[in-house]
Amino acid sequence: MKKSILILSVLSLITFSGCGGIKGLMTYGTDSGLTPLGEVHALPNMNSVGFEWEKISDHRIHGVNIYRGDASQKAENFKRIGTVGNPYATHFVDTHVNADTTYRYTFSTFSFGRESRRSEPVEVSTLPPFSAVTFVKAYKVAPTVVKLLWKPHENPSISTYIIERSVNGGEWKFVSQVEGQLMVEYIDTFVIRGGSYSYRIIAQSYDKIRAYPSEPTEITL
Repeated sequence: MKKSILILSVLSLITFSGCGGIKGLMTYGTDSGLTPLGEVHALPNMNSVGFEWEKISDHRIHGVNIYRGDASQKAENFKRIGTVGNPYATHFVDTHVNADTTYRYTFSTFSFGRESRRSEPVEVSTLPPFSAVTFVKAYKVAPTVVKLLWKPHENPSISTYIIERSVNGGEWKFVSQVEGQLMVEYIDTFVIRGGSYSYRIIAQSYDKIRAYPSEPTEITL
C-alpha cells in the first residue's frame, strides 16, 4: 500500500511540474572523455536565435545542453537555458531573447548525468526591431475629440498598431490598439478642453515584435 502511494506521489509531481521543471533539477558532472560539440552555426532573428550543428557521431552521447549569458559574462557563469534530449537532433531555437541585444552561448554534450567540456562561446547579436511608423498627425475634429492618422507601416508582417498617449507632459500610457496593417486611424474621445495631448504609434508584428515608437504628435484642445 505504501509503495502504491509513493508511486502516485511521483506521478503527480511529474504531471504538475512538467518536463521543463524536471529537466531543471538535473545537474551534470564533467566527463572530459565525452566528445564535445563541434562547430555551431547561429542564425539570429529579432526575437529568436536558431542554432545548427553537425550530427553527433559518438554513440555514447544522449543529447546537447545549451548555456547562455550576456556579452560581459564568462562561460563558467552561463545558465543552462535548454536541453536537446535526442542525439540525432541538430537544431535548437532560443525564443527568450530581445531584439538588438548581444548574447553569448556555449554548448556541451551529455550522457548519464555527465557532460563534456563546454564549447568556446559563440557571440550572437539579435536583429534590431522594425523601423518606426514615419508619419503621425493628431487633428481636433470636435471640442473634445481627437482623430489620429498615420502612414501604414511598409512591412507586411505588421498586424497591430499600439497607441500611447502623454497628457500634459506626463508619462506615456497605453490608450488602445487597432488591428490590421492598413488600419491607420484612431479616434480619442477621452480628452477634455484645455488639455495638452501627445500621441505616438508603435507598430507590432504577428509574432509580437514591436517597432521603435514613432515621433510624437502634439495637440492642445
